[in-house]
Amino acid sequence: MPPPTSQRRPGRMLVAALLAGTAACQGDAGSQGAGAPSSDAGAALAAEGTPAPRRPTRYYHLRRTDDGCELFWIDGDLVSASQAIVCPPDLQVGERVRLTGKTCMRESAQTPARAVPVVCPLPLMNMEKADRTPPDAGAPTDAGK
Repeated sequence: MPPPTSQRRPGRMLVAALLAGTAACQGDAGSQGAGAPSSDAGAALAAEGTPAPRRPTRYYHLRRTDDGCELFWIDGDLVSASQAIVCPPDLQVGERVRLTGKTCMRESAQTPARAVPVVCPLPLMNMEKADRTPPDAGAPTDAGK
């Protein structure tokens, strides 16, 4: 009859689990060269000629200065001309809001605790959306015929 739960020694089960895990890892390492799937399996499954998905290089920012707020984008070493806009009420001087994918992050050098996700300001979203839309997206399909 096994001892009651309060008298069992969890160390034995832990040691057994560790030994089983170690044996499994050693077995995987030995078979790795023998046709085991690599970590690039997803890339290998992509159709030839199809570019792999990648992160956009352009980042959109709304920054508050002493004079007001400005909207701009950064793409590597390129920086767009800034556009003056109305400031969101909760954005303090020296802070900025950065669009990251479908979310916005408030960044604050003076108060790191204020660096949190926030609701994206509409002008920031519109700037990104305008850059994403092809120039002829609004053109009629008949092209003036």
